Amino acid sequence: MTPDRYRQRFGQQIREGLYIAAEKTLNDWQTHSPAAFEPRFHRIQLHLLNGACRNARDFAADLMVRPDCPPRLALEAALCLKSFALHDVLIAWAGHYAHRQQMPARDVAHVATVLSGIGAHALALEWADEGVAKSPGDAVCEVNRALILNYLGEFDRSRNSLERVIATSRHQAMAYWLLARLRRQTPETQHVAAMRQALAAPDLAAEDRAFLGYALFKELDDLGDHAQAWTALQAANQAARINAPYHTMAQEHLFSAIKGMRLPEHGVAVELGEAEQVPIFIVGLHRSGTSLIERILGASPEVHDLGETERLSAALRYGADLYCERVPDLSLLTRAARIDFSEVRRAFDEAARAQSCGKRFVTEKSPGNFLNIGFIRQAFPRAKILHMRRDPIDLCFANYREHFAAQVTHTHTLQDLVHYHGLYQDLMRHWHDCYPGFVMDVHYEQLVRDPEAESRRVYAFIGLDWRSDVVAIERRSTQPVATLSSVQVRQPVNTASIGRWRPYAPWLDVLTDAFDDAALHPSAGDGQGGEDVR
Repeated sequence: MTPDRYRQRFGQQIREGLYIAAEKTLNDWQTHSPAAFEPRFHRIQLHLLNGACRNARDFAADLMVRPDCPPRLALEAALCLKSFALHDVLIAWAGHYAHRQQMPARDVAHVATVLSGIGAHALALEWADEGVAKSPGDAVCEVNRALILNYLGEFDRSRNSLERVIATSRHQAMAYWLLARLRRQTPETQHVAAMRQALAAPDLAAEDRAFLGYALFKELDDLGDHAQAWTALQAANQAARINAPYHTMAQEHLFSAIKGMRLPEHGVAVELGEAEQVPIFIVGLHRSGTSLIERILGASPEVHDLGETERLSAALRYGADLYCERVPDLSLLTRAARIDFSEVRRAFDEAARAQSCGKRFVTEKSPGNFLNIGFIRQAFPRAKILHMRRDPIDLCFANYREHFAAQVTHTHTLQDLVHYHGLYQDLMRHWHDCYPGFVMDVHYEQLVRDPEAESRRVYAFIGLDWRSDVVAIERRSTQPVATLSSVQVRQPVNTASIGRWRPYAPWLDVLTDAFDDAALHPSAGDGQGGEDVR
């Protein structure tokens, strides 16, 4: 039987749920072609479908040591390794992959973004340059490279790539969005008319409409046209919500299940050895200052800042031997008492040990891990958790004005933002009650108004030696930043983000009614006109 026939048979059996038959097909395929990569690669999928998450991850780690992944499967292999958060394996594979030139250009560009997403930015740029070289003028390849250049702080090169895209391609939406973020727009640099023309296209996809809408808001906001900016922002959020609806009852059920989950009765996992690496989890809501505090921590020679990864989610799946699309979800919470937290810790630690360069502390800056603090306490009793807090109106408005991944669904209406903020506040009170002293609250406003005092407090909580230069984040401008705040966190610490909502106060009754303005914002107007810091 030919490989095409095996491939078709296996695919059909998977679609029909005939997993035993599918395994037999893979066994026959491997018997017929003992050296073939593809049947072994498909076995990872079969392990997952059979509920064997650990086997799938371990099999993927072993398989990708082999050098014979065919070019047409290379992107899928990279995405597989990323889904298991096998950073070291993925970096080693991508650094030595011999068939990159035979891959389609867009696959090469996509692998570049996968590498950038795990913090391997220099290697990502190599792949991105290759993608552009293979297909000069391809908008997807150019935009992907521009995004990586943005993370690396090479803003002029990024801007040049994006300008080429909007001048020559119909695939412009994300290019406009990235361009708008690269600098404060002026009457001489703005693209307002061009974006309005692009938005007028009748067949524009909702995702493109969202990218263009957020970009149009940003430029109109820069130009001081707040009424038109608000109109653009509302339209952008309406478009984004089409693919990312928020379900109030489902969120309430999830948060209730988190608070009520039963963890193993034998207590927390065995203590780490004194020489072992200590994770620093930076949590909160998006746009609360998580990138800023990570930047300040990264100035310590004892800390490696890994950025925003999925290591904890992947490790929890491994410890539970359960694949779930989102972490946490109800299936994982139901299984909480049976999770092997020593395996969680091992999987988390092994995923990026080489990448973290042997540093004593390593940051994990995924804001949504505030949902997982109970799991963190169980797996990492010596971990440090920094919870970034921010004025709720500033925070909710900062979320409303940004375009996030589809998994972030609560940011597209003011009502949803208020609802989710209430769930978040209640859960954080729960964690403080359950684990007194385990989580340190860091107030964004205090951090930017008195960075020296607040950073001293953070360093003392973690057990780091403080130095006066740790708050001079602009001196680390060559260090990559893979967040929406790539531009902002290369500037000196400032208060410009405080009170950014005030020009839009006429349209923010939902927020101002929900949060007590007089009590919570006594000096919220001292920073209008600046850039948000995440």
